[in-house]
Amino acid sequence: MPHQPQSQTQFRAEAPSAAGRKRLNFRLALWITGTLVIVATATVQVYDVIRRLEIVVETTQQSYANLVRTLAEQTAGTMQVIDVVLQDTAANQSLDLRRLSDQGLSQRLRDRVLATPHIDELLVIDASGRLAAHSGRAPPHRTPWIDQDYFRVHRDGRDGLHVSESMHKGKSAIVLSRRIDDAEGKFLGVAIAFLDLEYFRGFYSTIKLEPGSEVELLRPNGSLLVRHPESGQPNDFAEQGIFAGLLGSGRAVSMLSNPVDGSDQIYAAQPVEGYPFAIGASVPRSAVIAPWRTQVMHSTVRTTLLCLSVALLMWLVLRELRRRELAEEGLRVQTALLDELFDSAPEAIVMLDTQQRVTRVNREFSAVFGYGADEAVGRSLDDLIVPDDLRQESARMARAASTGQRAGGETERLHKDGHRLPVSALVAPIMTAAGQIATYAIYRDISERRLAESERSRLELRLRHGEKLEAIGTMAGGIAHDFNNILASILGYGDMAFNAAPDSGPLKRYVANVMSASHRARSLVDQILSYGRSNRGRHEVVNAATLLEETLELVRASLPPSINLSVSLAATEASVVADPTHIHQVAMNLCTNAIHAMDGGGVLDVSLDEISVAETRNLSQGQLPPGNYIVLSVRDTGRGIDPALMGRIFEPFFTTKESGTGTGLGLAMVQSIVNELGGMIHVSSEPGKGSTFEIHLPRSDAEAMKKSEHDLPLPRGKGERVLVVDDERPLMLLTEEMLAALNYEPAGFTRPAEALQELQAGPQRFDAAVVDHLMPGMTGTDLVKQLRAIRPDLPILLVSAYTGPVLNQEALTVGVDEILSKPLDFRRLAQAMSQLSLRMPVR
Repeated sequence: MPHQPQSQTQFRAEAPSAAGRKRLNFRLALWITGTLVIVATATVQVYDVIRRLEIVVETTQQSYANLVRTLAEQTAGTMQVIDVVLQDTAANQSLDLRRLSDQGLSQRLRDRVLATPHIDELLVIDASGRLAAHSGRAPPHRTPWIDQDYFRVHRDGRDGLHVSESMHKGKSAIVLSRRIDDAEGKFLGVAIAFLDLEYFRGFYSTIKLEPGSEVELLRPNGSLLVRHPESGQPNDFAEQGIFAGLLGSGRAVSMLSNPVDGSDQIYAAQPVEGYPFAIGASVPRSAVIAPWRTQVMHSTVRTTLLCLSVALLMWLVLRELRRRELAEEGLRVQTALLDELFDSAPEAIVMLDTQQRVTRVNREFSAVFGYGADEAVGRSLDDLIVPDDLRQESARMARAASTGQRAGGETERLHKDGHRLPVSALVAPIMTAAGQIATYAIYRDISERRLAESERSRLELRLRHGEKLEAIGTMAGGIAHDFNNILASILGYGDMAFNAAPDSGPLKRYVANVMSASHRARSLVDQILSYGRSNRGRHEVVNAATLLEETLELVRASLPPSINLSVSLAATEASVVADPTHIHQVAMNLCTNAIHAMDGGGVLDVSLDEISVAETRNLSQGQLPPGNYIVLSVRDTGRGIDPALMGRIFEPFFTTKESGTGTGLGLAMVQSIVNELGGMIHVSSEPGKGSTFEIHLPRSDAEAMKKSEHDLPLPRGKGERVLVVDDERPLMLLTEEMLAALNYEPAGFTRPAEALQELQAGPQRFDAAVVDHLMPGMTGTDLVKQLRAIRPDLPILLVSAYTGPVLNQEALTVGVDEILSKPLDFRRLAQAMSQLSLRMPVR
């Protein structure tokens, strides 16, 4: 294969993702642009619709405001014309009124009415209240003129124009009047003009209004005088106070609610300046916006079509883009498949040109040898991963590939950091019709396989070692069982001898020493049995310094002359909750390992201190939480621990000693005990200068029991009869003697069947039973089942050399009340029988 530049190699891997991102960005940009165009178009349309509505309403309001203003000015002008007629009539009649028979006065009034179409009728009333002249063909029928409001106002001295309302020709009319005086100012009469309201209605009918519009001539309080067109609907503005508020606000136009149907109306009102009239004009809002609605519908259709066109255009563009993408994807399928197969291969693959230079590597090659693609491409493969001593082997493989052959085998290659890797290698040519164009090499890391083979060998060794330990454990269990029987006699008779010996004299001291040795022997048996079963020990509050002193006495006895022992027990009163045997075992194992590490002699330094930890402390084997601790430190000046092995020193069966000199269980057992007690281990070592093991155990605030149990009085029985079953006759007799010494009346049997017969013969004869567990033909738990069948309430004590969770669960299931381990301890037997006596029936 021809050499490819680094940029092309990277492009092959990165181009699809870059192109995909580019297409995704283009699609996203197209969607965003199209959406923005549609949203902007719709927004502009909504704004335009709303603005058009506002313009239509504002234009209509302005138009009607101008209309009522014009009509108000025209009405004011009309009133001025009528006032001029009245003024002229009043001024010219001062002499005519003295000639009441003057027939020309009425004719002059008719002439003025004909010249002024606004006036329906013009009258002159003299000072006595009689009709002096009129413009009509016949005098109007009227109640006495002297009683009319306008006559009284002028007679009482008011001058100027007076406007009032009155009935004229059977209907309501507006009356304009002026006072007539002579030259000396004496009251002569009143000139009266009745306003022709039909003139205003006719005038209003000539105005071009919107459909549904109305024009009204109103009183100042809003009551209707003239309306065009006449709708017949009442005018309730006066009652609602809306009209007065509109005039009082100074606004000419407002939006009011029709009191009849509640619809919105644009209403404009304008007072007639100088006269007690007002002009009102209204139009329904629905009529005003009807054309606007039509425009909105047309505009909405146009905008919708435009938005749909934009969306369709976007869809067409995206569809075309997708078709192109599918076409391009089809072209890349083969390349992508080959690239993925190459990069995802579980073996390290490298492509080489004809000069053995790297043209491409896969991900596994980078993972195995540490070189990235940019570091490897263009360089010689031999310079990258081939060790100097294996260059000839690599050259042979290259020559074989150049001849069209494959070559391979297990060999070694170099990692980027310099360490050698065991690999399986295959080199082969890439051929075409023109000949060889490139070479590829495949490498498989076989480090794990070799480690697995090594681990398998190690496990086989551990298996053989475990089989040896299992055999030793089985043998130790058998020996321990027989040894327990021997210890049972020693402890049993020793306890009785200790209790029978006088308090003063050497005999009690001798027996106490024998008992102490016997108890230590029993602890030793328990340790032997721990090889074959789980035994967590019996925890109690103990003085760590006292136990450590006893252990160091044994260490001194086995200490080589070349090793000096240095002891510093500062925490003399510190207590821990533990099994004393476990503390002894931890100290003994650490001291033994330290002694073995100092082949040429040295110093063994053992110390015991108390510390208080305020914050979590990091130790070599974990984190130590805050609290109070005692620290057992064992330091040696031996050869130290290799840092490469520091992480394995606590593994079971791991040992650096020669074969046959160690089991590899010492430190593993130390770690197990410390973890069980809630402690932590810290190890520090320097090759050639020694090691230090620090054991941190939680300190107990309780004081260690200083008073010996033997100083407390033994609980004793009251002559209760006890059934004793043990296949070992000496142990059965010993149990009988111990029970008799505790003031019980025992009956012993070495055969379970005889004990069952005895109990069946008289179930109430016995108050309790003491049963051994391991007996030929029938176990203790089987015997307990049958005893319970005969006497369900019989208190039973089970005795066994092997105790543990399995036996405890089995004993609890069959109904055992108490369990004791062999060899029997006189005091523990007394305490167990005391507990049974609480369940015995009262006789």
